[in-house]
Amino acid sequence: MGKSAEIAGAGFAGLTVATELARLGWRVQVHESADRPRTFGAGIFLWDNGLHVLRELGVVDRVLAGCHEPVLWEERTATGERIGVRPLAARGGLRLVTLPRQRLMDALLAAAGAAGVRVRTGSRAVGADPAGALVTAGGRRWEADLVVGAEGIRSTLRASLGVPTEHVVFSAGACRLLVPRDRAPRAGEMWQCYLNFSDSRSQRRVLYVPCGNDVLYLLLGAEHTDPALRRPLDPAPWCATFPPLRSLLSELPATPRFDRYEALRLTTWSVGRVGLVGDAAHAMPPTLGQGAGTALANSLALARSVDETGDVVAGLRAWEAAQRPVVDLTLEESVRGVSFMYPGPGAPGLDGWPGEAFRIAAHRVPPRRGG
Repeated sequence: MGKSAEIAGAGFAGLTVATELARLGWRVQVHESADRPRTFGAGIFLWDNGLHVLRELGVVDRVLAGCHEPVLWEERTATGERIGVRPLAARGGLRLVTLPRQRLMDALLAAAGAAGVRVRTGSRAVGADPAGALVTAGGRRWEADLVVGAEGIRSTLRASLGVPTEHVVFSAGACRLLVPRDRAPRAGEMWQCYLNFSDSRSQRRVLYVPCGNDVLYLLLGAEHTDPALRRPLDPAPWCATFPPLRSLLSELPATPRFDRYEALRLTTWSVGRVGLVGDAAHAMPPTLGQGAGTALANSLALARSVDETGDVVAGLRAWEAAQRPVVDLTLEESVRGVSFMYPGPGAPGLDGWPGEAFRIAAHRVPPRRGG
């Protein structure tokens, strides 16, 4: 009889671990507390490492259909003056695409279903036993060879294990939303690029990200105490601060998703037969666009390590030893990026950011099975 895995969280990390284990012959069940697996309405950045994982899972073409792949990232003032430009293909041939988060979710759900993963909705994980059991609300135990906590930055599995955690919540935050692309200006090549508009006086910024032909991803960032972030969201201060974006900012949802920037670092990614991955283990602020790619690559590596070693505990240890150095460096660079995006008085200079760790992370992929 093959080995079994119980996984908490049907997000990007949980579905990736589940799909690869099932493809390797494991019996896999994913527990999702919601009534269906879904993600919030925003865009997502995928670099080479994330695209490689999707290629390994057989869904990269589905994800890439209709995505956006620019050649430039531009830094602009609030009034539209260009103050910096970064060719995106110049960093060792790195590829970057953007798409709605739901398209990635749908592709991963399709891969999991094709691999034979069972997704149990309305099943809320509340704890884990290092000996090999996931516990859901009501006290039911689900015995397994491997248990994975992938239910986000406020993971209940991680809390139940008592893993020492360094959790930083930054003063900056952002509203993230999708808007129809036909509201964007059409004239000029700049509107095909990724554009980061920033206002040094108010510390507000708007990140403009095409996500295919139909939608744009907008990130409205500021200090979390800024009145412009109060809900219901008032378009007026954003239009006044960023005149070139008035056509996009004049109609905003009253209560868009808002998140403070956060970072999470654990002393260990596993306890016994329980592993932690994705935001449950190494959440990072979105300054590098590497949260998803790192989670996907690390999740694929977890599955392959525990399968190839033949010993779950040893496999989890080997996985962390191999993956942690690059993940930690990526996390550190993403934290440094908060000071780049929201410098504030006396902020340190960030010349050369992002650096070598980012290039390594964006290229890094787990080895193929058997090689």
